[in-house]
Amino acid sequence: MRKTLKITAFFIAFASALVFPALADRTNILPAWNLFSPQQDIEMGRILADDLERSLQLLDEHNANTYIDALGKQLIAHAPGNKYPYQFKIVNDDSINAWALPGGSIYVTSGLIQAAQNEPQLAGVLAHQISHVALRHGTAEVSQAYANRVSNSARGRVSVNDTMTRLNIRFEPGSTPLKYSSEEERQADIVATQILWDTGFDPRQMTQLWQTIVNDRSSRTSDFFNAHPQFSNRVATVRTEVQKLGGLPRNIRGDSPDFHSVKDTLLAGNTNAWPSISDRNANTGNRPELPSTRTVLYRGRDIEFRYPDNWRVSEEGDSISVAPDGGFVSGSMAWGMTIASFDPQGSRYFGSNSFANPGAPGARVDSTTLGNATDQLIAYLRQSNPNMRVVRNTERRRVDGAQAMVVELTSESPVGGTERDWLVTVLRPNGLLRYFVGVAPQADFSQYQRAFDQIVTSVRFMD
Repeated sequence: MRKTLKITAFFIAFASALVFPALADRTNILPAWNLFSPQQDIEMGRILADDLERSLQLLDEHNANTYIDALGKQLIAHAPGNKYPYQFKIVNDDSINAWALPGGSIYVTSGLIQAAQNEPQLAGVLAHQISHVALRHGTAEVSQAYANRVSNSARGRVSVNDTMTRLNIRFEPGSTPLKYSSEEERQADIVATQILWDTGFDPRQMTQLWQTIVNDRSSRTSDFFNAHPQFSNRVATVRTEVQKLGGLPRNIRGDSPDFHSVKDTLLAGNTNAWPSISDRNANTGNRPELPSTRTVLYRGRDIEFRYPDNWRVSEEGDSISVAPDGGFVSGSMAWGMTIASFDPQGSRYFGSNSFANPGAPGARVDSTTLGNATDQLIAYLRQSNPNMRVVRNTERRRVDGAQAMVVELTSESPVGGTERDWLVTVLRPNGLLRYFVGVAPQADFSQYQRAFDQIVTSVRFMD
Protein backbone atom coordinates (compact mmCIF):
# COMPACT_ATOMS: atom_id res chain seq x y z
CA MET A 1 0.00 0.00 0.00
CA ARG A 2 2.76 2.44 0.95
CA LYS A 3 4.64 1.68 -2.25
CA THR A 4 1.45 2.31 -4.28
CA LEU A 5 0.97 5.68 -2.59
CA LYS A 6 4.56 6.69 -3.32
CA ILE A 7 4.23 5.76 -6.98
CA THR A 8 0.92 7.61 -7.26
CA ALA A 9 2.35 10.74 -5.61
CA PHE A 10 5.37 10.72 -7.91
CA PHE A 11 3.14 10.27 -10.96
CA ILE A 12 0.84 13.14 -9.99
CA ALA A 13 3.77 15.50 -9.34
CA PHE A 14 5.41 14.51 -12.61
CA ALA A 15 2.25 14.71 -14.72
CA SER A 16 1.18 18.08 -13.32
CA ALA A 17 4.24 19.76 -14.83
CA LEU A 18 3.49 18.54 -18.35
CA VAL A 19 1.90 20.54 -21.11
CA PHE A 20 -0.07 18.01 -23.12
CA PRO A 21 -2.82 15.87 -21.54
CA ALA A 22 -1.84 12.92 -23.75
CA LEU A 23 1.21 12.45 -21.52
CA ALA A 24 -0.98 11.12 -18.69
CA ASP A 25 -0.55 7.58 -20.06
CA ARG A 26 3.25 7.58 -20.10
CA THR A 27 4.94 4.66 -18.38
CA ASN A 28 6.16 5.63 -14.93
CA ILE A 29 9.53 4.13 -13.97
CA LEU A 30 11.25 4.72 -10.65
CA PRO A 31 14.95 4.07 -9.91
CA ALA A 32 15.74 0.64 -8.49
CA TRP A 33 16.91 -0.13 -4.96
CA ASN A 34 20.28 1.49 -4.31
CA LEU A 35 22.77 1.54 -1.44
CA PHE A 36 24.30 4.79 -2.65
CA SER A 37 23.17 8.41 -2.50
CA PRO A 38 22.92 10.53 -5.69
CA GLN A 39 26.02 12.42 -4.53
CA GLN A 40 27.87 9.08 -4.35
CA ASP A 41 26.77 8.40 -7.93
CA ILE A 42 28.67 11.54 -8.88
CA GLU A 43 31.70 10.50 -6.81
CA MET A 44 31.86 7.03 -8.37
CA GLY A 45 31.37 8.47 -11.84
CA ARG A 46 34.28 10.86 -11.44
CA ILE A 47 36.59 8.07 -10.30
CA LEU A 48 35.56 5.95 -13.29
CA ALA A 49 35.87 8.93 -15.66
CA ASP A 50 39.43 9.53 -14.51
CA ASP A 51 40.18 5.85 -15.19
CA LEU A 52 38.53 6.04 -18.60
CA GLU A 53 40.26 9.20 -19.73
CA ARG A 54 43.67 7.80 -18.88
CA SER A 55 43.27 5.18 -21.59
CA LEU A 56 40.95 6.59 -24.26
CA GLN A 57 41.52 9.60 -26.47
CA LEU A 58 38.89 12.30 -26.41
CA LEU A 59 38.19 14.24 -29.58
CA ASP A 60 39.88 17.64 -29.78
CA GLU A 61 37.53 19.44 -32.18
CA HIS A 62 35.82 22.54 -30.83
CA ASN A 63 32.75 22.60 -33.05
CA ALA A 64 32.02 18.90 -32.49
CA ASN A 65 32.43 19.18 -28.72
CA THR A 66 30.29 22.32 -28.56
CA TYR A 67 27.60 20.65 -30.66
CA ILE A 68 27.39 17.43 -28.61
CA ASP A 69 27.27 19.44 -25.39
CA ALA A 70 24.46 21.68 -26.68
CA LEU A 71 22.41 18.71 -27.91
CA GLY A 72 22.91 16.91 -24.62
CA LYS A 73 21.76 19.94 -22.63
CA GLN A 74 18.54 20.14 -24.65
CA LEU A 75 17.78 16.54 -23.71
CA ILE A 76 18.67 16.67 -20.01
CA ALA A 77 16.21 19.55 -19.60
CA HIS A 78 13.55 16.82 -19.91
CA ALA A 79 15.32 14.08 -17.94
CA PRO A 80 13.58 12.84 -14.78
CA GLY A 81 15.16 12.40 -11.36
CA ASN A 82 18.16 14.15 -9.87
CA LYS A 83 19.78 17.06 -11.69
CA TYR A 84 23.21 15.53 -12.20
CA PRO A 85 26.17 17.53 -13.61
CA TYR A 86 25.90 15.89 -17.03
CA GLN A 87 28.89 16.07 -19.38
CA PHE A 88 28.96 14.88 -22.99
CA LYS A 89 32.24 13.85 -24.60
CA ILE A 90 33.31 12.33 -27.91
CA VAL A 91 35.83 9.48 -27.94
CA ASN A 92 38.06 9.52 -31.02
CA ASP A 93 37.36 5.92 -32.04
CA ASP A 94 35.90 4.39 -35.21
CA SER A 95 33.92 1.76 -33.29
CA ILE A 96 30.19 2.32 -32.77
CA ASN A 97 29.52 2.61 -29.07
CA ALA A 98 28.38 4.81 -26.19
CA TRP A 99 28.69 4.70 -22.39
CA ALA A 100 27.16 6.42 -19.40
CA LEU A 101 28.87 6.64 -16.03
CA PRO A 102 27.02 7.16 -12.74
CA GLY A 103 26.53 10.83 -12.01
CA GLY A 104 26.29 12.07 -15.58
CA SER A 105 29.47 11.58 -17.69
CA ILE A 106 28.35 10.35 -21.12
CA TYR A 107 30.64 9.29 -23.95
CA VAL A 108 29.92 8.55 -27.61
CA THR A 109 32.45 7.41 -30.17
CA SER A 110 33.16 9.37 -33.32
CA GLY A 111 32.26 6.18 -35.19
CA LEU A 112 28.74 6.27 -33.77
CA ILE A 113 28.24 9.87 -34.88
CA GLN A 114 29.39 8.88 -38.36
CA ALA A 115 26.92 5.96 -38.36
CA ALA A 116 23.96 8.18 -37.45
CA GLN A 117 22.02 9.49 -40.43
CA ASN A 118 20.54 12.56 -38.75
CA GLU A 119 20.36 14.50 -35.48
CA PRO A 120 17.28 12.68 -34.10
CA GLN A 121 19.19 9.38 -34.32
CA LEU A 122 22.14 10.78 -32.38
CA ALA A 123 19.73 12.35 -29.88
CA GLY A 124 18.28 8.88 -29.35
CA VAL A 125 21.66 7.50 -28.30
CA LEU A 126 22.23 10.38 -25.87
CA ALA A 127 18.71 10.09 -24.45
CA HIS A 128 19.22 6.37 -23.82
CA GLN A 129 22.47 7.01 -21.94
CA ILE A 130 20.90 9.90 -20.00
CA SER A 131 18.16 7.49 -18.94
CA HIS A 132 20.69 5.04 -17.48
CA VAL A 133 22.07 7.92 -15.40
CA ALA A 134 18.66 9.25 -14.34
CA LEU A 135 17.46 5.78 -13.33
CA ARG A 136 20.75 5.19 -11.47
CA HIS A 137 21.33 1.85 -13.17
CA GLY A 138 25.11 1.93 -12.69
CA THR A 139 25.12 2.20 -8.90
CA ALA A 140 22.07 -0.08 -8.71
CA GLU A 141 24.18 -2.81 -10.33
CA VAL A 142 27.04 -2.09 -7.92
CA SER A 143 24.60 -2.17 -4.99
CA GLN A 144 23.35 -5.59 -6.00
CA ALA A 145 26.88 -6.94 -6.47
CA TYR A 146 27.87 -5.55 -3.06
CA ALA A 147 24.79 -7.00 -1.38
CA ASN A 148 25.49 -10.43 -2.85
CA ARG A 149 29.00 -10.40 -1.40
CA VAL A 150 28.52 -8.76 2.00
CA SER A 151 26.27 -10.00 4.80
CA ASN A 152 23.36 -7.86 5.98
CA SER A 153 25.06 -7.15 9.30
CA ALA A 154 28.17 -5.81 7.57
CA ARG A 155 26.47 -3.42 5.14
CA GLY A 156 25.63 -0.26 7.08
CA ARG A 157 26.79 2.96 5.43
CA VAL A 158 28.70 2.22 2.23
CA SER A 159 31.83 4.00 1.03
CA VAL A 160 32.39 4.49 -2.69
CA ASN A 161 36.15 3.86 -2.55
CA ASP A 162 35.78 0.84 -0.26
CA THR A 163 33.08 -0.68 -2.45
CA MET A 164 35.03 -0.13 -5.67
CA THR A 165 38.12 -1.71 -4.11
CA ARG A 166 36.18 -4.64 -2.68
CA LEU A 167 34.46 -5.38 -6.00
CA ASN A 168 37.47 -4.45 -8.17
CA ILE A 169 35.37 -1.95 -10.10
CA ARG A 170 37.10 -0.07 -12.90
CA PHE A 171 36.17 1.34 -16.26
CA GLU A 172 35.71 -1.42 -18.76
CA PRO A 173 32.78 -1.56 -21.19
CA GLY A 174 30.58 -4.53 -20.30
CA SER A 175 31.65 -4.62 -16.64
CA THR A 176 29.82 -3.45 -13.53
CA PRO A 177 28.60 -0.68 -13.40
CA LEU A 178 28.44 -0.57 -17.22
CA LYS A 179 26.69 -3.89 -17.81
CA TYR A 180 22.94 -3.51 -17.57
CA SER A 181 20.23 -6.15 -17.39
CA SER A 182 17.67 -6.56 -20.17
CA GLU A 183 15.08 -4.99 -17.85
CA GLU A 184 17.33 -1.96 -17.29
CA GLU A 185 17.80 -1.61 -21.05
CA ARG A 186 14.02 -1.75 -21.49
CA GLN A 187 13.54 0.94 -18.85
CA ALA A 188 16.19 3.15 -20.47
CA ASP A 189 14.46 2.77 -23.84
CA ILE A 190 11.12 3.84 -22.34
CA VAL A 191 12.52 6.88 -20.54
CA ALA A 192 14.61 7.79 -23.61
CA THR A 193 11.43 7.70 -25.69
CA GLN A 194 9.81 10.11 -23.23
CA ILE A 195 12.83 12.44 -23.23
CA LEU A 196 12.92 12.51 -27.03
CA TRP A 197 9.17 13.11 -27.21
CA ASP A 198 9.36 15.97 -24.71
CA THR A 199 12.27 17.53 -26.63
CA GLY A 200 10.33 17.34 -29.90
CA PHE A 201 12.24 14.51 -31.59
CA ASP A 202 10.66 11.51 -33.30
CA PRO A 203 11.58 8.62 -30.94
CA ARG A 204 11.31 6.12 -33.80
CA GLN A 205 14.53 7.53 -35.24
CA MET A 206 16.31 5.88 -32.31
CA THR A 207 15.24 2.49 -33.67
CA GLN A 208 16.37 3.44 -37.17
CA LEU A 209 19.92 3.83 -35.91
CA TRP A 210 19.68 0.41 -34.28
CA GLN A 211 18.67 -0.99 -37.67
CA THR A 212 21.71 0.63 -39.28
CA ILE A 213 23.93 -1.01 -36.67
CA VAL A 214 22.21 -4.38 -37.19
CA ASN A 215 22.90 -4.13 -40.92
CA ASP A 216 26.57 -3.32 -40.26
CA ARG A 217 27.39 -6.40 -38.15
CA SER A 218 31.14 -5.73 -38.29
CA SER A 219 33.87 -5.58 -35.68
CA ARG A 220 32.99 -1.89 -35.26
CA THR A 221 29.65 -2.85 -33.70
CA SER A 222 30.58 -5.88 -31.58
CA ASP A 223 30.78 -3.97 -28.28
CA PHE A 224 27.44 -2.30 -28.99
CA PHE A 225 25.76 -5.66 -29.62
CA ASN A 226 27.23 -7.10 -26.43
CA ALA A 227 25.76 -4.23 -24.42
CA HIS A 228 22.43 -3.92 -26.26
CA PRO A 229 20.83 -7.30 -27.12
CA GLN A 230 17.26 -8.12 -28.28
CA PHE A 231 16.80 -5.40 -30.88
CA SER A 232 13.35 -6.54 -32.05
CA ASN A 233 11.95 -6.36 -28.51
CA ARG A 234 13.41 -2.89 -28.04
CA VAL A 235 11.81 -1.60 -31.24
CA ALA A 236 8.43 -2.83 -30.00
CA THR A 237 9.01 -1.15 -26.62
CA VAL A 238 9.65 2.22 -28.25
CA ARG A 239 6.63 1.98 -30.54
CA THR A 240 4.36 1.05 -27.63
CA GLU A 241 5.56 4.01 -25.56
CA VAL A 242 5.06 6.41 -28.48
CA GLN A 243 1.45 5.21 -28.70
CA LYS A 244 0.99 5.79 -24.95
CA LEU A 245 2.28 9.34 -25.40
CA GLY A 246 -0.42 9.99 -27.98
CA GLY A 247 1.59 9.46 -31.15
CA LEU A 248 4.36 11.65 -32.48
CA PRO A 249 5.07 14.98 -30.75
CA ARG A 250 3.46 18.17 -32.00
CA ASN A 251 5.80 20.48 -33.91
CA ILE A 252 8.20 17.61 -34.49
CA ARG A 253 11.82 18.63 -34.93
CA GLY A 254 13.62 17.89 -38.15
CA ASP A 255 17.28 17.37 -38.93
CA SER A 256 20.05 19.86 -38.11
CA PRO A 257 22.73 21.28 -40.43
CA ASP A 258 25.04 21.47 -37.40
CA PHE A 259 24.88 17.68 -37.07
CA HIS A 260 25.90 17.18 -40.70
CA SER A 261 28.69 19.74 -40.40
CA VAL A 262 30.14 17.81 -37.45
CA LYS A 263 29.63 14.46 -39.18
CA ASP A 264 31.35 15.71 -42.35
CA THR A 265 34.30 16.92 -40.28
CA LEU A 266 34.63 13.50 -38.65
CA LEU A 267 34.29 11.65 -41.94
CA ALA A 268 36.96 13.87 -43.50
CA GLY A 269 39.32 13.09 -40.65
CA ASN A 270 39.98 16.79 -39.98
CA THR A 271 40.27 16.26 -36.23
CA ASN A 272 42.86 15.72 -33.56
CA ALA A 273 42.76 13.49 -30.52
CA TRP A 274 42.91 15.11 -27.12
CA PRO A 275 45.89 13.23 -25.63
CA SER A 276 45.07 10.62 -23.01
CA ILE A 277 46.63 11.35 -19.63
CA SER A 278 48.90 8.33 -19.94
CA ASP A 279 50.21 9.68 -23.26
CA ARG A 280 50.96 13.18 -21.99
CA ASN A 281 54.45 14.35 -21.49
CA ALA A 282 54.57 16.22 -18.19
CA ASN A 283 56.71 18.97 -19.68
CA THR A 284 57.82 19.56 -23.25
CA GLY A 285 60.46 22.24 -23.35
CA ASN A 286 59.20 25.18 -21.32
CA ARG A 287 55.54 24.41 -21.89
CA PRO A 288 53.40 23.66 -18.83
CA GLU A 289 51.59 20.36 -18.39
CA LEU A 290 48.48 20.08 -20.56
CA PRO A 291 45.10 20.64 -18.84
CA SER A 292 43.79 17.66 -16.91
CA THR A 293 40.35 16.36 -17.89
CA ARG A 294 39.56 15.96 -14.20
CA THR A 295 38.19 19.11 -12.57
CA VAL A 296 37.82 20.68 -9.14
CA LEU A 297 35.35 23.29 -7.90
CA TYR A 298 36.15 26.93 -7.22
CA ARG A 299 33.54 28.80 -5.19
CA GLY A 300 34.00 32.54 -4.76
CA ARG A 301 31.88 35.35 -3.40
CA ASP A 302 29.72 35.73 -6.49
CA ILE A 303 30.79 32.98 -8.90
CA GLU A 304 31.65 29.30 -8.97
CA PHE A 305 33.13 27.14 -11.71
CA ARG A 306 35.14 23.98 -12.29
CA TYR A 307 38.72 24.04 -13.59
CA PRO A 308 41.43 21.44 -14.39
CA ASP A 309 42.79 19.85 -11.22
CA ASN A 310 46.39 20.49 -12.31
CA TRP A 311 45.78 24.26 -12.53
CA ARG A 312 45.88 26.79 -9.71
CA VAL A 313 43.58 29.67 -8.84
CA SER A 314 44.86 33.06 -7.70
CA GLU A 315 42.86 36.17 -6.84
CA GLU A 316 43.76 39.84 -7.01
CA GLY A 317 40.92 42.20 -6.20
CA ASP A 318 37.96 41.22 -8.39
CA SER A 319 40.19 39.40 -10.89
CA ILE A 320 40.60 35.61 -10.84
CA SER A 321 43.45 33.83 -12.64
CA VAL A 322 43.32 30.10 -13.40
CA ALA A 323 46.54 28.72 -14.84
CA PRO A 324 48.90 25.73 -14.78
CA ASP A 325 52.28 25.80 -13.08
CA GLY A 326 54.50 27.72 -15.49
CA GLY A 327 51.50 29.49 -17.01
CA PHE A 328 52.94 32.93 -16.23
CA VAL A 329 56.04 34.24 -18.01
CA SER A 330 57.70 37.43 -16.74
CA GLY A 331 54.57 38.23 -14.77
CA SER A 332 52.19 37.88 -17.75
CA MET A 333 49.84 34.98 -18.37
CA ALA A 334 50.86 32.88 -21.36
CA TRP A 335 48.65 29.82 -20.71
CA GLY A 336 45.42 29.96 -18.72
CA MET A 337 42.29 32.02 -18.14
CA THR A 338 41.51 35.35 -16.50
CA ILE A 339 38.04 36.08 -15.11
CA ALA A 340 37.21 39.69 -14.26
CA SER A 341 34.59 42.45 -14.44
CA PHE A 342 34.45 45.61 -16.53
CA ASP A 343 32.24 48.67 -16.05
CA PRO A 344 31.15 49.84 -19.53
CA GLN A 345 29.30 52.86 -18.17
CA GLY A 346 32.46 54.08 -16.48
CA SER A 347 34.65 53.48 -19.53
CA ARG A 348 35.96 56.36 -21.56
CA TYR A 349 35.15 54.17 -24.59
CA PHE A 350 31.41 54.23 -23.83
CA GLY A 351 29.70 54.81 -27.18
CA SER A 352 32.81 54.13 -29.29
CA ASN A 353 33.01 52.32 -32.61
CA SER A 354 32.53 48.57 -32.95
CA PHE A 355 35.57 46.30 -32.56
CA ALA A 356 33.82 42.95 -32.04
CA ASN A 357 32.08 43.34 -35.41
CA PRO A 358 34.72 45.04 -37.57
CA GLY A 359 32.48 45.06 -40.63
CA ALA A 360 29.73 46.99 -38.86
CA PRO A 361 29.64 50.78 -39.22
CA GLY A 362 30.79 52.59 -36.09
CA ALA A 363 28.10 54.47 -34.23
CA ARG A 364 27.50 56.10 -30.90
CA VAL A 365 25.21 54.18 -28.57
CA ASP A 366 22.62 55.46 -26.16
CA SER A 367 22.42 52.46 -23.82
CA THR A 368 24.61 49.60 -22.75
CA THR A 369 24.05 46.34 -24.62
CA LEU A 370 26.14 43.19 -24.59
CA GLY A 371 27.56 44.05 -28.00
CA ASN A 372 28.68 47.60 -27.29
CA ALA A 373 29.90 46.68 -23.80
CA THR A 374 32.10 44.02 -25.43
CA ASP A 375 33.40 46.60 -27.90
CA GLN A 376 34.36 48.88 -25.03
CA LEU A 377 36.13 46.04 -23.24
CA ILE A 378 38.21 45.20 -26.33
CA ALA A 379 39.18 48.86 -26.65
CA TYR A 380 40.22 48.83 -23.00
CA LEU A 381 42.30 45.65 -23.43
CA ARG A 382 44.04 47.19 -26.43
CA GLN A 383 45.53 49.86 -24.19
CA SER A 384 47.96 47.30 -22.78
CA ASN A 385 48.25 45.31 -26.02
CA PRO A 386 47.97 47.60 -29.08
CA ASN A 387 48.56 44.67 -31.46
CA MET A 388 45.41 42.83 -30.34
CA ARG A 389 43.25 41.99 -33.38
CA VAL A 390 39.80 40.45 -33.82
CA VAL A 391 40.21 37.39 -36.04
CA ARG A 392 36.73 35.93 -35.85
CA ASN A 393 33.39 37.69 -35.77
CA THR A 394 31.27 37.21 -32.70
CA GLU A 395 29.11 34.19 -31.98
CA ARG A 396 26.44 33.77 -29.33
CA ARG A 397 26.20 31.25 -26.53
CA ARG A 398 24.80 31.09 -23.00
CA VAL A 399 26.62 31.14 -19.69
CA ASP A 400 24.53 30.00 -16.72
CA GLY A 401 21.42 30.75 -18.76
CA ALA A 402 22.47 34.31 -19.62
CA GLN A 403 23.19 35.49 -23.16
CA ALA A 404 26.92 35.66 -23.84
CA MET A 405 29.19 36.77 -26.69
CA VAL A 406 32.31 34.98 -27.91
CA VAL A 407 35.12 36.80 -29.75
CA GLU A 408 38.40 35.29 -30.91
CA LEU A 409 41.44 37.57 -31.01
CA THR A 410 45.19 37.43 -31.53
CA SER A 411 47.90 39.35 -29.72
CA GLU A 412 51.58 39.07 -28.82
CA SER A 413 52.48 36.18 -26.52
CA PRO A 414 54.81 36.66 -23.53
CA VAL A 415 56.80 33.68 -24.86
CA GLY A 416 57.17 35.27 -28.30
CA GLY A 417 55.14 34.89 -31.45
CA THR A 418 51.37 35.03 -31.73
CA GLU A 419 48.90 34.35 -28.92
CA ARG A 420 45.26 33.28 -29.37
CA ASP A 421 42.75 34.91 -27.01
CA TRP A 422 39.28 33.41 -26.52
CA LEU A 423 37.02 36.10 -25.02
CA VAL A 424 33.57 35.37 -23.57
CA THR A 425 31.47 38.24 -22.20
CA VAL A 426 28.25 38.29 -20.14
CA LEU A 427 26.35 41.44 -19.14
CA ARG A 428 25.18 41.08 -15.54
CA PRO A 429 22.00 42.61 -14.03
CA ASN A 430 24.11 45.15 -12.08
CA GLY A 431 25.38 46.61 -15.37
CA LEU A 432 28.89 45.15 -15.10
CA LEU A 433 30.37 43.05 -17.90
CA ARG A 434 31.77 39.76 -16.58
CA TYR A 435 34.41 38.47 -18.96
CA PHE A 436 36.55 35.37 -19.40
CA VAL A 437 39.77 35.39 -21.45
CA GLY A 438 41.47 32.10 -22.25
CA VAL A 439 44.99 32.56 -23.62
CA ALA A 440 47.62 30.28 -25.13
CA PRO A 441 50.31 30.54 -27.81
CA GLN A 442 48.94 29.99 -31.30
CA ALA A 443 50.62 26.57 -31.61
CA ASP A 444 49.14 25.34 -28.31
CA PHE A 445 45.68 26.87 -28.47
CA SER A 446 43.81 23.80 -29.78
CA GLN A 447 45.07 21.81 -26.78
CA TYR A 448 43.68 24.39 -24.34
CA GLN A 449 40.41 25.47 -25.92
CA ARG A 450 38.47 22.51 -24.54
CA ALA A 451 39.59 23.38 -21.00
CA PHE A 452 38.57 27.02 -21.52
CA ASP A 453 35.16 25.93 -22.77
CA GLN A 454 34.67 23.57 -19.82
CA ILE A 455 35.39 26.36 -17.34
CA VAL A 456 32.86 28.70 -18.95
CA THR A 457 30.25 25.95 -19.34
CA SER A 458 30.48 25.13 -15.63
CA VAL A 459 30.04 28.75 -14.44
CA ARG A 460 27.29 29.55 -11.95
CA PHE A 461 26.72 33.18 -10.99
CA MET A 462 25.70 34.01 -7.43
CA ASP A 463 25.37 37.79 -7.69
